[in-house]
Amino acid sequence: MRFLSMFFIFIICTTSVFADQLIIEPEMGRAPILNAINNTRYSLHLVMYGFTDDAILNALINQHDRGKNVQIILEEAPYKAGKENVKAINAFTKHGLNWQGTIPSIRLIHQKTLVIDADKALVMTFNFTNSTFKQTRNFALVLEDPRLVREIEEHFSADWNHQVSLSHHPSLIWSPGESRRKIIALINHAKQSISIYAQQLNDYKIVGALANAAKGGVQIDVLTSRKLNDKQAAYLQQRGVNIRYSKDLYIHAKAFIIDQQTAIIGSTNLTRASLDDNRELSVITQDKNIIKPLSETFEKDWQNANANTQQPSLLKNKRVLLHAIKMFDRYLSLLIDG
Repeated sequence: MRFLSMFFIFIICTTSVFADQLIIEPEMGRAPILNAINNTRYSLHLVMYGFTDDAILNALINQHDRGKNVQIILEEAPYKAGKENVKAINAFTKHGLNWQGTIPSIRLIHQKTLVIDADKALVMTFNFTNSTFKQTRNFALVLEDPRLVREIEEHFSADWNHQVSLSHHPSLIWSPGESRRKIIALINHAKQSISIYAQQLNDYKIVGALANAAKGGVQIDVLTSRKLNDKQAAYLQQRGVNIRYSKDLYIHAKAFIIDQQTAIIGSTNLTRASLDDNRELSVITQDKNIIKPLSETFEKDWQNANANTQQPSLLKNKRVLLHAIKMFDRYLSLLIDG
């Protein structure tokens, strides 16, 4: 409780007076990214997981050829897609761009950020891949608060030099680190509603926190494209969590909207690996200019989605279902207490 109280005091006291901007994909396309790259004055520091888009690749090469300082940390072997970045890596090598593909002690580089001239940062839910700009729901925050940009830049430098990264600003959620703790604190603080874009949802402590919040009367809407684990889906539904599956857009976004007052946007998936093993970054914002369009987009996507019709195949018997939920609840309680 002490951590929770201090965390929200920090968030309230350090809320940025700088107006953030929201990029909504696929509606806005490549233009915001290309404009940011093309308007660079002297430096571009990119951290990315997947990179197959030719237009963005060429824009980075052009800036390098013009003498700009372009440094790239790109996951060398994405999970189950080990060759996805080969073309980009070969192009970096051919044109002499500085890049790295691993960070010691980090399982996967899943962070998606672009720092421009050390005074602006894009924190994205999306990769620089062709599918991002087609039928895939994604977002990015454009940050100009010097405190946030400075810390993101410092993290880049630490990862680039294989040094320990330190995080200080309460509005930044880094993984590995305190990402799970910060996200659960925000869930527990919700009073009325939580709307969630989730590409994946299987971390037991996050599932437990959402179930407890729903049981306590918070309306929780989860929008995804991937079928949830049968037991987890049954458990969440039993506690009152609403789940819908997008039929028009693939949900790749990772975003929360809490009480229409706070949002989390970034690369962090709600999985154990994302929270504990991978390099991730998400941002907490209370900027109304972000919350409003993000909420409107969620409501549109929610209305266009299919209500959950998932019938847990292994839990069709009611007695077995109730027993499984009881055991799952007990297990989650032990995890949360621990």
